Amino acid sequence: MNVLRAAIGVLGLALLGLILWAAFATPELHGGFMDQFAVVTTLPWGKVTLVDLYIGFVFFAVIVFLTEKSWLAAAAWAAPIFVLGNVWAAVWLVVRLPLLSRLLSAR
Repeated sequence: MNVLRAAIGVLGLALLGLILWAAFATPELHGGFMDQFAVVTTLPWGKVTLVDLYIGFVFFAVIVFLTEKSWLAAAAWAAPIFVLGNVWAAVWLVVRLPLLSRLLSAR
């Protein structure tokens, strides 16, 4: 369990590092975030990727709401996924993996 939690944590930190690298990459080479986002949204696969990403966020939020004991806690855990992305999902998994394991093994 601890190895899995550590692996998820490392992958979450790697993703965070990649996001920070992209955010601070030299914008004069390819433009800033909004310039690049505008290009991505003009591409068919860019649109598909964004829809896929946000549908995945909704699926994650459903799992959070089914797992957390209170709606307030679930909303506090689920809402940031739509802004912070899978870095936030990694945080939730690292924190809640023991609970998830108990819930799933009880069946």
